[in-house]
Amino acid sequence: MKRMIMIHQFFYKDLWKDFNLYIDKNKFTTISGPNNCGKTTLMRILNRDIITDNMILIDEKDINDYSIGEFSSTVQGVFPLEIIFQEKTVEEEIALYNINREEVGEVIKGLNISSTVKKQVKNLTVEEIVLVQITLALLKKPKIVLLDNIHPYLKERTKEVLEFLKKYQEKYELTMVQTTIHLEDSLPTDVLYIFENGMIALEGKPIEVLENDTRINKIGLELPFMMDLSVKLRDYDLIDTIELDKERLVDSLWQ
Repeated sequence: MKRMIMIHQFFYKDLWKDFNLYIDKNKFTTISGPNNCGKTTLMRILNRDIITDNMILIDEKDINDYSIGEFSSTVQGVFPLEIIFQEKTVEEEIALYNINREEVGEVIKGLNISSTVKKQVKNLTVEEIVLVQITLALLKKPKIVLLDNIHPYLKERTKEVLEFLKKYQEKYELTMVQTTIHLEDSLPTDVLYIFENGMIALEGKPIEVLENDTRINKIGLELPFMMDLSVKLRDYDLIDTIELDKERLVDSLWQ
């Protein structure tokens, strides 16, 4: 598997010392960990908002060797609410990024923002601003999309948005990286890294990582309710496998 992002022997202030992180191409990766573990700082570094002289390869090229235009077409970062819109309406703003009607329509439909595009930017809600940010990032057709802690702004729409992003990522073979403290948000993704004290404490497929309930609790994170319940029932030999669907879990208990 080709690596799209390679961080090798990384040193940065008090956050990381001799830190390594490898993110595979065409995968949706989740980075989690307690507050102040460096999730957003890492995303800022990958977005070149913070410049370091560490060895970071983006698509096999040193991050600092990209021109501004080349990097913008390679990496798009979504940092909620940190954007300066240039146009009066969302529709006009989108036209600055992509005028392909089919591509634009696909993202608008997928993110369910058809009622938003006619609005003036100044009248957008916080949720709408973040959804427009995601829209613009996707429509620039980058190789890598960084999503930093978007979930608190999307609230009950988080699952819906993540499901669309996963399908979109697979269709267009993008590399996506998101950060979150809510481990439930990792379930639709391919890989989960959990940071603790400047190191990777746990890594692997999300559902396999989340089986480490004791370790995760010690780190200070909470398991999704169904995952936590399922792990405990399995540990008591009441079920054989982890089950995240409530109805199927009940059926397993009655068998």
